[in-house]
Amino acid sequence: MGKLLKKLSTKEREQLQEVLVLIISDDASSLDIKKLKGTDDIYRARTGDIRIIFQKRSGEIFVLEVSRRDESTYKDY
Repeated sequence: MGKLLKKLSTKEREQLQEVLVLIISDDASSLDIKKLKGTDDIYRARTGDIRIIFQKRSGEIFVLEVSRRDESTYKDY
């Protein structure tokens, strides 16, 4: 994930930070979040072409991946 963060523009980093804060604070009603098919607790949030894959488990949130959208973004989930 470190390589991607270095490649993001300042604006994209700010957007990513805002989305992560909303997800963590459980105030994600304004975000584009969808549950991934075939999973019980894995979701994706998107901001522009950046995808945040995260898991909600036992009241905790685990960020699994942050990546640009491409053909392999959801492949492992």
